[in-house]
Amino acid sequence: MKNLPKWNAREAQIFLQAMNSVGSLDANGSPEAIILEFIKSVQSHVLHSDIDIQYLESMTPAACAALIKDEDKRFQLIQILILMPYVDMSLNSQMIDMVDEYANAFGLNPNTLRDLHKVKDNHLKRLLWDYGRRSMDEFLGLNSAPKLVKGFVDAIHQSVGDPILASKYKGLVNYPEGSLGHSIFFWYRDREWPLPGEHKSMSELLIKHDCCHILGGFNTDTYGEINVAAFQAGLFSDGFGFESLLEVILDFHLGKKFSTVGDIIPPSTGSFVPDDAMAGYEKGLCCNVNIIQDLDFWSVANVQVSAIRENLGIPRIDGPILIKP
Repeated sequence: MKNLPKWNAREAQIFLQAMNSVGSLDANGSPEAIILEFIKSVQSHVLHSDIDIQYLESMTPAACAALIKDEDKRFQLIQILILMPYVDMSLNSQMIDMVDEYANAFGLNPNTLRDLHKVKDNHLKRLLWDYGRRSMDEFLGLNSAPKLVKGFVDAIHQSVGDPILASKYKGLVNYPEGSLGHSIFFWYRDREWPLPGEHKSMSELLIKHDCCHILGGFNTDTYGEINVAAFQAGLFSDGFGFESLLEVILDFHLGKKFSTVGDIIPPSTGSFVPDDAMAGYEKGLCCNVNIIQDLDFWSVANVQVSAIRENLGIPRIDGPILIKP
């Protein structure tokens, strides 16, 4: 079970003041519209407060650190602050400098902050290498040399074609309608994606990511990829989920063509919608299992998606379980 920070009214105000201090460091000395939307969305989905953000005062890093002592709260706050230079699409150097000051005051230097500096300095190839190495461990579970070798061999084998594995996934069509397995089958078929084991398929290591799409109610367009990444940011307690969110933001909010493969979903700009992304993050925070690392797909494949959501603590989601592409 994740240790979720609980922000009281005074702490929530400090959090928002810190966001306002960073977000005000643009050419006009006031937050851009999207930054104001972001502040409101964090207030709604993370802090659950009703402070009038129109009258927020500034908050220096030193003052913030003196008032926020809890390490989990400091960690969550710095991750949100690191998002801000990406959100307004400016990568404003003054904003980044201020984020650095907050991190120093908190005694934190997370990977996401180092990643931000690589982006600012346009070292995207180095970032892709570092992020790819960490994702092999945290996202795909390939955390040792033997597992890494086996993962690559299995991926190549499945892409060429693995009739036994393909038959297993094709059998999901016979699972009860509304179950996770049945939904996964048609999730792939509706998008004309090959199932794991079929020719030119992606590795079944990505099945859990697709489960996040279905369980969290996110589509596979650019907005959906950002929102499911925000959901995953809420699943991880060590900050890696925020790394995956920031890298998707590079692709689909800043248009950097960072990790997009081919033209499946080409890079684009402006796909970060603050309220939608933070609503996804909130769902991930509520989830009591890290789906990426700990979900056993085959043990719940015949269970109704609605029941799995309830068991995991994911808030009620209206609309169809199987979202059309």
